[in-house]
Amino acid sequence: MYSRINSAVCSGMEGRTVLVETDISRGLPGISIVGLPSATVMESRERIKSAVINSGFDFPRGRITVNLTPAGLRKNNSCLDLPTAIGILMSSGELRSGTCDRWGVIGELALDGSILGIDGALPMLIRMKEEGLEGIIAPVENRQEAVMAGGNIHLASSLKECIDILREKPAAAALDDDGIAGVYAEAEDYGDIAGQEHAKRAMVIAASGRHGLLMVGTPGCGKTMLAGRLPGIMPDMNEKEMLETAIIRSVSGCRGDEIKLCRIRPFRSPHHSIGRAGLIGGGSYPVPGEITMAHNGVLFLDEICEFDAKTIESLRIPLEEKVITHFRKGEAYTFPCNFQIVMAANPCPCGYLGDRDRECRCTQAEIDRYRRKLSGPIMDRIDMNIAMDKVRYADLIGGGSRMDTHEMRRRVENAVRFARESGRMNYNSELTSKETAQWCSLAGKEKLFMNRAYDKFSMSPRAYARTLKVARTIADLDSSISIKTDHLAEALNYRIEYER
Repeated sequence: MYSRINSAVCSGMEGRTVLVETDISRGLPGISIVGLPSATVMESRERIKSAVINSGFDFPRGRITVNLTPAGLRKNNSCLDLPTAIGILMSSGELRSGTCDRWGVIGELALDGSILGIDGALPMLIRMKEEGLEGIIAPVENRQEAVMAGGNIHLASSLKECIDILREKPAAAALDDDGIAGVYAEAEDYGDIAGQEHAKRAMVIAASGRHGLLMVGTPGCGKTMLAGRLPGIMPDMNEKEMLETAIIRSVSGCRGDEIKLCRIRPFRSPHHSIGRAGLIGGGSYPVPGEITMAHNGVLFLDEICEFDAKTIESLRIPLEEKVITHFRKGEAYTFPCNFQIVMAANPCPCGYLGDRDRECRCTQAEIDRYRRKLSGPIMDRIDMNIAMDKVRYADLIGGGSRMDTHEMRRRVENAVRFARESGRMNYNSELTSKETAQWCSLAGKEKLFMNRAYDKFSMSPRAYARTLKVARTIADLDSSISIKTDHLAEALNYRIEYER
């Protein structure tokens, strides 16, 4: 007997519909799965047989053939366990033929018949919802994804429960939404950082225009603390960005509160031992890397000069294109990676070059080799560089005022609001060449100033454009329609080359 049931798989960041066809014929007992299944899908044969028997159903003794359509799409997800089991039971007569024609099912089966959560459930549910199916059955563990996808979605914890739902076809119960997470930890406050007011000013500029930032300073001067608090002053994510971030987390295997819609932007800080595939993604069936996990948020690379040089160089195209595409076996897998990069480095291997109190023990050859990790093309893509000094004792014990997160966030919000009211929908770092010419135009005095700076600092056209974008952000912080010489001077100060 023949049956079919709707399901879906996740290909990269996209949900793709799959039709699971099942046929039971005479022949030696066994299950044959066709349609470009991966090893994960092929291994489901034993899981399905045990789950069906342990759920109290009779397993058919004939020759079972399972076809996964479209045949040209590679399937690499355990989410096809449940629809395959349902198809077998329908073909054996446990369910009336045609019961699942307008229903979608996803889920992994355990040997005892319970349904386990799956990775990438959110894009699958969204895709099946777009298909206009009457109902969808998903694992209980993927409840949060079901809440975000919406629609007529039923949650099941076992194969038997799933069969009961398909027999009775009740209306889906409303899934309670716990709301949107968005409270930033009170302890993460810039007011806790002693001194470094000029670095906090740079953080405000970077957050307002989403500019890449490099911090160079001796150990213990506060580089990591400054970077870690950056999401707290960045504008909240809108609904589209929150959904994009949730889909990425779903594909990456996050569950529960980890995948909950959140207004606070992601912050990723991989260790310097990470490999190229871990940073930009990849694999036989490509999965998101750290640059994709940081999409719509911050990618912080601490001790950047300790990273492998080839790993650092792999960031060139993602920093420009904001997407990364992996080609595997004739298929393209595209992942978004529109992140704000923040890097921190010591001035030399020992960390004390230029320190007033401690002597640097590094040779010139060691310093040159250390700094060569940051090549010219990478530095050309970083909008702002700041040198951080050692914190003074007077700043440490509370002398002078400290700019806190609340004040910095207020300045960022004002700058972003001014930009939006002026007609710019993108962040300044994302302005195209045409938009840069429109919004970063200079008057006569400012043109002469930049003409001299261009020759003096041997700037490239890219460096020149990025300087204008930073100056535009500084002007936004001052609520200035036009870019002034002071804004250009400060922007140029942030482009002082990190000597190699």
